[in-house]
Amino acid sequence: MKRRRRFVMFACVPLVIASIANAWGAEGHKIVGAIAMTRLTPQARVAIRELLGDDDLSTAGVWADQIRGDPKYDWAKPLHYVNAPRGEATIVLARDCPTGECVVAAIPRFLAEAADRSKSMEDRKDALRFAIHFIGDLHQPLHAGYGDDLGGNKIPVIAFRDMKTNLHALWDTVLIHHKTQGEWKALAATLGGGVQPDEVITWQATLDPVEWANESRALMRRIYDQLPKDDRVGQEYYEANIATVERRLTAGGVRMAAALNKAFATASPATPSVAPTVKP
Repeated sequence: MKRRRRFVMFACVPLVIASIANAWGAEGHKIVGAIAMTRLTPQARVAIRELLGDDDLSTAGVWADQIRGDPKYDWAKPLHYVNAPRGEATIVLARDCPTGECVVAAIPRFLAEAADRSKSMEDRKDALRFAIHFIGDLHQPLHAGYGDDLGGNKIPVIAFRDMKTNLHALWDTVLIHHKTQGEWKALAATLGGGVQPDEVITWQATLDPVEWANESRALMRRIYDQLPKDDRVGQEYYEANIATVERRLTAGGVRMAAALNKAFATASPATPSVAPTVKP
């Protein structure tokens, strides 16, 4: 994907600092991907297997964070988030993403490229991995935040008595890990198995990333309204917010599957010479 180096990178608005580079954290992205895997159509599953090989959406979903230190992917750094000014309740693309270099615009672009057989397999694979990662990112509320505090990275937090972190990392990783204790597969199975039909209808009613961003924006504003006065959060904060974290992870998984099913619904099958062997 060398051609994308021409994209502009806005160095003045980085999202995260190096020590907490993961959005949702690896566990969060794996949970979203695992939920999505259970909801794919057969056609989408074959197309994804063709591109990812033995990887699935859980493992491939963390790739876009793993390559952050590779300079050839510097062009992708602004694509993990979208910012809007304080006081603004919704994302306005003309104002907040005028050049298309934000997570909201990146998702449909990469979904289309992943399904485009005129593109190289390398570009399509990268596009798919970016698309699934960014869908996860956009369901983390602080990825539709404020540029002046780097999506909450400049807000210090002390979690569970002695863990020095910040607001962004708290929602990316700390709350999730406090729930999973490293057993993310169990949480993914619980969340994915508990999805109700009415939730699927609600979440799949809009596959527009702008709407997903506005949902996150509304939650983000509530998070800021509830900031602890002494920068300390503990079990009470966790219990008050973990249901929101779980709901966003689940919505992200359901919508990821729906978006991929739609993207690959009209994709022509691979020619026999390159068709993958799909395990039952």
